[in-house]
Amino acid sequence: MAETERRVAAQKAAATRKRNEAKRRRSAKKAAETRARAEQSRLKVVALEAERVADTAVGAVVAGGEKVVDTLKPLRSQTDARREAQRIQRRATTNLRRFERRGATARKQAERTVKRQRDQALRTLRRNRRDAERQVKTARRDVEHRFDEVQESAEDLFRRATPQATSSTR
Repeated sequence: MAETERRVAAQKAAATRKRNEAKRRRSAKKAAETRARAEQSRLKVVALEAERVADTAVGAVVAGGEKVVDTLKPLRSQTDARREAQRIQRRATTNLRRFERRGATARKQAERTVKRQRDQALRTLRRNRRDAERQVKTARRDVEHRFDEVQESAEDLFRRATPQATSSTR
């Protein structure tokens, strides 16, 4: 019986070890798959970036080629070239007139601004001059008035002092 119990315990332990080993294997396999997927996604990202760079360069070349074709299209025949030259000349003349108008408008605006500022400065100067003249006139009147008062007071004192001086000298 003891031997049977030992055998059963040994079988149980072996089964547990087997289950644990299977779990470890599954876990290791899952981790390896996750690492592989992560590595793959990193490679995909790098591949996508390289693809974008290449697409950009190819797109620029294609766009440049289309520009060259579009530029040369009107020049295929002498008539088309002449027509294109006239169109460009008309556009240049139109642009020149527009620039001239804009320049004249800007110049006139600047002249008006300068004139307005000059007139405002002259008005301010005249107003300040009138105020200063008014202040000088008022100050002169005050000084003259005070001078007259002082002179009258001195004359009055002199008049009062003169009779007393003549009576005391006698």
